[in-house]
Amino acid sequence: MLKQRWTNGYKYTQLLCCILLLLVIWNIPQSALADNNQEISAIIRTREIALQALNDRNFSQIAPYLHPTFTITTVDNQVFHKVPEFEKYWNQQFNNTIKDINMNIQGEPVRTFLSPETVVSAGDAIASFSFKDGKTADMAMRWTAVLQKLQEKWTIQSLHFSSNLLDNPVLNAAKKLRWIVGIAAGVGGFLLGALTMLLLPRQPQQTTERA
Repeated sequence: MLKQRWTNGYKYTQLLCCILLLLVIWNIPQSALADNNQEISAIIRTREIALQALNDRNFSQIAPYLHPTFTITTVDNQVFHKVPEFEKYWNQQFNNTIKDINMNIQGEPVRTFLSPETVVSAGDAIASFSFKDGKTADMAMRWTAVLQKLQEKWTIQSLHFSSNLLDNPVLNAAKKLRWIVGIAAGVGGFLLGALTMLLLPRQPQQTTERA
């Protein structure tokens, strides 16, 4: 009997909480909800422009959406404060084995408004690598961004990427390349040694006279 009363009381408490929550939401001014949706839409737009600029290597496109004191921290622990420096770094990634990199956001980011003009966003991303030998690979990443509203525009004040550096396609490709080079060097050394033995004139064997 006591257990049944406790269960009924718990259900009533849940129902009361739901009713109070609905009353709170109902009493929120519709203008405030509309303004918040507009801000989120503007934040998403800044994120999409940044992604497109990165994938297209068109950094002039993202420059107006960067805070004057922005900071970008890459997965290899390099820090950039100027667009030309980051553009040079990004283009250098395609000098060796990488042909293309495409970044995509995974899932819905978590946003925390620190103030009406400052928001922290965090989430997951996938970096899809295309290599010059025709192979492809994906690398899971995480990112955190601080956006600040400046002159009626949401700008990126800080952006940080992270990944598992012990298990990523670039490192695996580099290890494979070193493995191939090592085998090639070993086989080449063996063939060179065999060829040298064949080409070098043999010394005549000395005969020993019996006493």
